[in-house]
Amino acid sequence: MAPLNDADLLKNFQKNRLHGSVKDTLLIGLYAPLGCVLTIIRICMLFHIYVISFAFPSSTSIGRCVMRVMLTLCGLVVKVKDEVNRRDTCSVVVCNYISPVDRLMFSLIQPNIMANEWGLPPFLSMLLGLKDLTEEGSRMSFLQNAKSLCQHTSVPLFTRPEGVPTSGKHGLLKFSSWQFSISDSVQPVVIQAERPMPISLTTLNSSGFSDLIYCLFTPYSLFTVRYLPVVTKEEEESAEVFAERVRGTMAKSLGLIASPFSRHDRNELVKRMGHKTELSRSQPVRDDAPSPSSSANRSPVSSNEGQPLSPRLEAMVQHCKQVTPQVPLHVLRALIAKSEDVEHTLGSIFEGNIQFDPEEVSPKSALPSTPVRHVPVNALSSSPPSSQIYKGKVFNKQSDQRHLSLSERKKEMLTQARARYIQLHGLSITVEQIEKQQF
Repeated sequence: MAPLNDADLLKNFQKNRLHGSVKDTLLIGLYAPLGCVLTIIRICMLFHIYVISFAFPSSTSIGRCVMRVMLTLCGLVVKVKDEVNRRDTCSVVVCNYISPVDRLMFSLIQPNIMANEWGLPPFLSMLLGLKDLTEEGSRMSFLQNAKSLCQHTSVPLFTRPEGVPTSGKHGLLKFSSWQFSISDSVQPVVIQAERPMPISLTTLNSSGFSDLIYCLFTPYSLFTVRYLPVVTKEEEESAEVFAERVRGTMAKSLGLIASPFSRHDRNELVKRMGHKTELSRSQPVRDDAPSPSSSANRSPVSSNEGQPLSPRLEAMVQHCKQVTPQVPLHVLRALIAKSEDVEHTLGSIFEGNIQFDPEEVSPKSALPSTPVRHVPVNALSSSPPSSQIYKGKVFNKQSDQRHLSLSERKKEMLTQARARYIQLHGLSITVEQIEKQQF
């Protein structure tokens, strides 16, 4: 099998907004004056829809009917297929991601809620049916809140496990797994769109605002929502395997492939191509200049501290800092800006893939004064984190022995990081219990 490259990844996205022939481009140019007038009129109509939504919420049948008519006038048309497969008792809906209005179109068919991933204010979150499921970037609290929400609400949680929009014409990106760990069954839904003009719904580096403007500019955009049969998790099936099985089912129904790429690959591609998007607010991690003194494949990290991260990413940085106090903040900010994932960042540090100069951390600042309950003494290191050196005594010539040494160092770092986290928050749980649960 040939190695994957950027060209393979680009097949999943539209690079340009206009993708037709020269004749099509000329016709769009002639239509542009009318399109601009339509855009202005429809923007005014959106303000009316905003006001009407307070009187007729989309959670009611009459509200969805009114919203459907109003959005049709704005050029957003929706139709549904295979509704016989719909199961209102299913608490999680997974959908492919092709545009920023996917969830709005689905809401015209079935009431739902969605996680507030953008940190919107409460009044706007309530209007859009968004729920705050996370606290300070903690993945543990996010999953707990998501499970509780699915158990105590009558409407499903709408999710898009791809994470970023694609063209919807080549393949489905790898799914994140948390959607498949909060429920034993999910309702797959696939959405497709068509336009009378060769204008892409999204592009590789477009923003949600520009995508919406083009939706209003185009005469109409027809979205087709199709329900697939509910998929249930098999006994002893992991969330990752469950996600892949659902992805395969959805890709087959759309006539697409299950792409070997993920949203992280897309984010890295955007940065490499130099696009100025919100995903690249800080300078990316440079992984092309390994240290000559490092025998392992570790990468130095650089960061532009003049460009601040968003509040959500900054919360993730602080969470990582609590677990790994010896890692400098500018290193953590660069890693979070690159991966946008706490677990991925901590895993890279624990596996020794990141090169950095450890900070001096005093025991007083590294450990809280709150007494620790049920934490074994041997789980804590007797020396400060800054004095811990995770390396083998000698460089073994046999690869299996080197791998064993790396595994031992990784296990030691994980154990000590978990112990510090337990102490920091005063949790009544032991490191052994955490390892047994494989959290």
